Formats: sequence, C-alpha cells, structure tokens
Amino acid sequence: MGERPLPDLLTVTIVTPSYNQGEFLEDTILSVLNQDYPRIEYLIIDGGSTDHSVEIIRRYEDRLAYWVSEPDRGQSHAINKGFQRANGEILGWLNSDDVYCPGAVRAAVEAFEMHPDVAVMYGRADVIDSDGDILLPFAREDFDAPACITRARCVIPQPAAFFRRDVVQRVGMLDERLKYSLDWDYWIRVAMAGLKISGMPQLLARMRLHPEAKTVRDLLDLYKEMVTWVDRFFSQPLPPGIAALESRSRSSALLNLGRQHFYAHQYTSARRAVLRGIRHYPPNLLRDRACWLFALSMLPGPAITLALRLKRLWFGFPPALETRERAARVA
Repeated sequence: MGERPLPDLLTVTIVTPSYNQGEFLEDTILSVLNQDYPRIEYLIIDGGSTDHSVEIIRRYEDRLAYWVSEPDRGQSHAINKGFQRANGEILGWLNSDDVYCPGAVRAAVEAFEMHPDVAVMYGRADVIDSDGDILLPFAREDFDAPACITRARCVIPQPAAFFRRDVVQRVGMLDERLKYSLDWDYWIRVAMAGLKISGMPQLLARMRLHPEAKTVRDLLDLYKEMVTWVDRFFSQPLPPGIAALESRSRSSALLNLGRQHFYAHQYTSARRAVLRGIRHYPPNLLRDRACWLFALSMLPGPAITLALRLKRLWFGFPPALETRERAARVA
C-alpha cells in the first residue's frame, strides 16, 4: 500500500462527536492524526462544549477537514452531521474519550480491500480507565445477527468498527432517538439489509470507561433503552425467522435489566423485570443466569443483599460491571 500513488488509496472519514470531554479529547485527536495511513479526512462535531474542548480543537484545526462547536441534539445527531459532510469511501466514528491503536486505519482499509463483499469490518478493542491503563479486553465475538438479537447483546466494539460509504446510502443515518444503543441498532439494521459484517483479528481501538462515561453514569438507562429497542424492533415487519425471536429477545432484555436493578439494590424493579422476562420465554429458566435471577426474585430484600455479597466474594460480578464500578469509584 505504501508504494501506491496517493490518488489510488481509499479515503477514510473519521467523525468525532465531542461534548465537554476536554480531559480526553486531545488523546483522541492525536490517535487519529498520528495514524500512518495518508488519506484520512477527520471531522470533529462539538456540541457546544463549555470546558476547554474548543481550545484543544483549535490547536489542531489546520489538520482537520472540518470542525464546528454548536448545540446539537446529542451524540447520534452529531455523528450524523459529520457523515453528511463525509467524502470518504470508508467511514467510522471515534468518541471523544476513545482512541485508535497505531496502524488501525491502515489495517481496516487493507481488510476491506481483501474482502470486497464485506460492508462492515471490526477488530478487537481493549477497555481502559481514565489514565489509559488496560482494564480488560472487550468481549468481542463473531457477529451473528439472530444470536445478537436473541441475547440483546452487542458483540462489536464500536470504536474498532469501520464501514463502507454505501452502507449509509442503503441503511441511512444513525437513529437520533437512541442515546446508548445507537451502534447496536445500526449493526442490526445493516444485517437486516443483507449486508455482510465481518471481524478481523487486529487490535484497533481502546474504549475508555470513566466516571462521566454514559455507560458508567447511566448504566440502568442503557438497559432500559435496550428494552425499548426490542419493543420498537419487533413492531415492524420482519422476516419470519427474525420475527420468531421476539419472545427470547424480549426475555433477554428484561433479564439483563433485572440483573442491573439487583446490582443497583432496586429489588422491586428487579423482581418485576425478571418475572416479566421469564413469562416472555419460560425456557430461559434452564439457563444458569436466569435461574439465579429468578431465585433472587423469590427472596426478601435482606437475603438478596446477602446473596449478592456472597456472589461477589466467591465468584465476582460480571467483568463489565466490575469495570464500570472501578471507574465510578474514581469520582
């Protein structure tokens, strides 16, 4: 690739949505500008930050294709504004607290050129803390739309994902109603459009968890939005094989929400979500996690608190929750 004339190389457009994350923004910007791929169009869409974010952006504006700082309707809207200005054949977005690994863009382009039938390509990612120390690898798996819908779980690390420009032309922009599950929703829509999504082995990005990250600060809201997503998704016409997953998908989303309510010590809401989840798909009781949640739902509050303490002592909590709590304790 290094010996090819510059005009022959694909242009990659990266959009960074930004709002009051000046503490991490410079690391994000430099991780893009320091890539070894020569044809990157970089756009920063700031939502009118009141911290020192704009000062940081101005520091690098001569290397940006475009930037703006003005009020917007949230992250999805900011990313869509960037995509509307994009000229690249390959697109991606990098949140203002995440970073690319060196060589990430070049690796993604090479993967697309080797696999012209693939619309979305994603690599591996590590989860890091405020200081950039690695907490754990993101639990990435091979993407399978029916399995993801059934489990109500995203297996694609968003900052490690890139897609072809014609995906936007086929699928449209991000859903601006979504605050947390915008990437999950987009990958499912891509799959429903019959476009191919494929993983690659390279480590492409690092996702930062910190006290002000949405997935730390608003963890319960994230799972509530997923329940809403399931309701909305199955209210539309779907292929019979996908429509048949409704009960299992709804059950999984409710069980996930119930689990988070338990961890937040909101036991009444937890019981309600878990019991609704079991009613939607009773065979879930055969799964260890669902059976455990159901058993917790039958206990009085003090016994639930004791059971959760013992579980944490003997088995630990889910790695993602432990990671989020570790980030939150920094506050």
